[in-house]
Order: sequence, then structure tokens, then C-alpha cells
Amino acid sequence: MIKNLIAKYPYWFVTPWAVMLFIPFLGNVHLFDWDEINFAENAREMLLTGNYQQVQINFQPFWEKPPLFFWLQTISFKIFGINEFAARLPNALVGVVVLNVVFYLGKKYFDTKLAWIWVLCITGSFTPHLYYKSGIIDPIYNLFISGTVYQFFLIATGSDAKRKNLNALYAGLFIGAAIITKGPAALLVCLLCVLVYLALHKFKPFFTFKHIIICAITALLVSATWFGLEVIKNGPTFLLEFILYQIDLFKNPVAGHGQPFWYHPIVLLLGCFPISIFALNALFKRKFAHDNEVQIQFFKWSQILFWVVLILFSIVKTKIVHYSSACYLPLSFIAAHTIYNYVFDKKGVEKWKLVAVYIFGLLLSIALGVLPLIDLFKESIIPFIDDDFAVASLSVNANWQGLEFIMGFIFLSITSIAVFYLFRNELQKGFYTLLVFISLFLPIYLLWVVPKIEQYSQGPAIDMLQKISHEDCYITTLGYKSYAHYFYGNVKPYTNDSARDNNWLKEGKIDKPVYFLLHLNDTQNHTNPQMHWIETQGGFMLMKRER
Repeated sequence: MIKNLIAKYPYWFVTPWAVMLFIPFLGNVHLFDWDEINFAENAREMLLTGNYQQVQINFQPFWEKPPLFFWLQTISFKIFGINEFAARLPNALVGVVVLNVVFYLGKKYFDTKLAWIWVLCITGSFTPHLYYKSGIIDPIYNLFISGTVYQFFLIATGSDAKRKNLNALYAGLFIGAAIITKGPAALLVCLLCVLVYLALHKFKPFFTFKHIIICAITALLVSATWFGLEVIKNGPTFLLEFILYQIDLFKNPVAGHGQPFWYHPIVLLLGCFPISIFALNALFKRKFAHDNEVQIQFFKWSQILFWVVLILFSIVKTKIVHYSSACYLPLSFIAAHTIYNYVFDKKGVEKWKLVAVYIFGLLLSIALGVLPLIDLFKESIIPFIDDDFAVASLSVNANWQGLEFIMGFIFLSITSIAVFYLFRNELQKGFYTLLVFISLFLPIYLLWVVPKIEQYSQGPAIDMLQKISHEDCYITTLGYKSYAHYFYGNVKPYTNDSARDNNWLKEGKIDKPVYFLLHLNDTQNHTNPQMHWIETQGGFMLMKRER
């Protein structure tokens, strides 16, 4: 009966599956420095100042990002309060939308079985699942990018002229929305996808001049809702600063985020386990035995989006894990298509892939199981660490219950069972066991283990900041960069511009008390007789200068 209900009303099951995995316990762990806290602080400052047009951090213009995602966070903050749950809820809702969209596309162009596999490939792989439980910009940005590429696919494969005009309009809407979500890189990604498709088809255009005009005007009008109004209000200086910063990201490793060229391939291979392994050779696929022409084009556009994003952000000098996250949707489709062919062509999975899945699963299970054992063995580890901050951080009581290590054992056990099924060619059992298990494992690990691990890193600092967040004071960090003191210290708009200057806060004539957050091993570089110790937690020290 349940099987018949799922077949008849699939979205009644896709949506609860997404809601169950993405929404509960979103606020169970603090926002992570830098990006999650940075973005939530942008939204918090919008609420405090009432300035929804200009993105700010520390109540100064923030040139790095446009505001669309922060608008969504401000709405969430207004409804649920300024907290971790509200900061992450927009992406959780995006995740619900994404799973419904991919199910619809999988069912429309292939069948229901592939649609379900595609859903499970997203929820049953590490980073694609986790970033819908995050407070970063990329999930909604990547949805807009993928939506644009899908409209290009429809134009390339469609025959109805009026419908193609509408697809061009939708493409412009998505491009414009992507631009006011994360900036002009969206336009570059989309144009490169078109260029690659044209090159593969000997530059035979699949669009008309009318399509270009419709798409361009629509994208311009949508993006002008922010860029245009900001230029009118504050002049072209803002736009120049924004563009120069984006160029700097491309040319230079900003904020110390420089990594080698092969950084993103490794991030995708490890982070998207296990689907990255199953999709590996299909990423280069050129021949299609059973698919019809529309299915082949859908696959090709997925390949194009994957490779454009991967190569582009491998070239970009600034490299951060989520810069290649626009690969997740095309990668998950390619993996789903590959798994579907394995299961229903009954050819069996290549043995090297099964060995790779087991080895990666073994290493992950060791990591997942060993982390909770830090508390048990830290007295033996600490003598070998020559860093006061690290030693103090490890000395924190994270309230381990002693059983958390079992999560690593469970992960290895279920992965072993799944691989065993796959070796025996019981493919449906193997794939569904692996993907459904990981889908359920990740929320449990986030709930039970991650908050305790966080106590060895930023947790103590945030605890101290929250204690002083209701005082009328200034709060800053010394010796390291953070956004935590703005958000968790509940910093208010400044009436004295000098308060943004750490030298003034340390030495100047202050009008209210100042709290300084420092790393424990850095206090000797910030001595001041007017500053006195308040509290030490983990590797952090809180000091105060009275008025």
C-alpha cells in the first residue's frame, strides 16, 4: 500500500523527506566563523539600521556580496528571532525546493526511479546534504545558476518559438537573481556554459537575437533592483569598488584563501562521497547507449555546468570549499544517471569503484569515530603539543558521554553491508542502503557529536561573548580576525566612529567599557595596564578596559 501511495503521490513523500532532513535542529550548533556568522551579521545589521539596500558589516559598507540572501535572512530573523535556526532556515527551505525540483526533472526526462535516486544522491552525500543546513549564500545562488542552465537546455531542445521566448525570459530572471545573490560571477558562469555548448556543436547557434535581447533586458532589470538603485543613491564609486573586489578574488588569494589548482577536484571527490566515486568516469562520458536525444542533451548540459564551474574556480586564486558547490547539482544528476544504469541494466559496478568506496568509507569512519575519543586520550596528546592555544583548547570539558565513538563504528558497518550487497550484484539493496543510511546519519551526527567538537574551537569564545552581549559596551578581537563578536556580542550601531579603531579602543579616551577577546598565547602582544583579565575559556581570554 505504501509503495502504491509513493508511486501515486511522490511529492507527498519527497517534501517530508526534505523537511525531516534539513529543518530540525538547525540551531543546535553555533554559526561558524567566518562565513556563516559574517552573513548572519549582515542581515542582523540590516534589521538594526533599517537599511535594507546596502550590505554592511561592523556598520560599514560590505563590498563583497549583494543583498538577496541577506533579505531572506532578515525575513527569517523577523519571524523567528535573531538566532542560528533563523539564519539557516532559508537554505533549508531551498533544500526542500531543490529536492522537489530534481524529482520533477528526473521524472519528466527519465522516470520516477531515476528521480528518487537523484533525490537520494543529494541527501546521501556529505557536502551536498550539509550545505542545505548551513547559513551560507551558495545553495540559493546555485539554484539560480542551475535554473539558468536548464532554460538554456530548453531553448536548445525546444521547437515552440513562443515557449523559447519564455525560456529566455526565465533565464534572464534567474541570471539577474543570481547576480544580486552573489555577484557578476553568475553571468560569467552562464556565458561560459553557452560558449562551451556552442564549441561542442561547431558554433551552430541554438538561440536567436531575440532570445539574447529578452534574456539580457530581463537580467538587467532584475539586477538593477539593487545595483541600479545603489548607483543612483550612492554614485558609481560603489559599483567600481564591488567590481574591483571581484577581480581581486579572481587574481589574488584574498584573506589567506590561496590553494593549489587541484584543490577543488579533491574537495569534490572527498566532500561528495560516495556519489563522486560512482560518477567519476561518467563525467567524461561521450557515448549514450539507451538515452534519447533530449536525455542526452540534459546529460551534456549537466556535464558542461560541472566542468565550467570546476575549471573556472580552479583557476580563480581565492579558493574556498563552497566555491565549487555549483558542481553539486550536476554531479548528483550524473551520479544518479550512472547508478540508475547500474541497477536497471544489471551490468554491475566496476570493482575499483567498490574498493574506493570501501576505503573512503573506512577512512571516514575512523575520522568520525576518533574525533569523539579526543577527550579520552587528550592527556596523552597534550604533552606533544607545543602551542598554548591548542593545549588550552583541548583542555575544555566538552561533556562527552563516552559513546559518541560508536557513530564511526556504525558508519563503517553500514558502508560494509552496502558494499557487500554491491559486490554480490544486489544493486538496489546496496545503493539504497548506502544513500538512505548517509541521509539519516548526517543529521544525527550533527545533533549528537558536532556541538561537542565545536567546544574545542570557537565554542568557548562564543560563550563568553553571549555573557556580555546585553551590556552597553564595545567588543573587539585582538590578534585574529573574527565576525563572532559582532553577532554574538550583539554589537549596536556606533555613535562614535573611533570605536572601529582597535588602537583607540586600547589607548583612546573611551566613552564606555571595552571588552577584548584574544587567543591565550597572544596576550603578551597586547599588554595594556588599563586592561584587566575577566575570564578564560579554552584557548580564549576575555579582557576588559573600564571607562
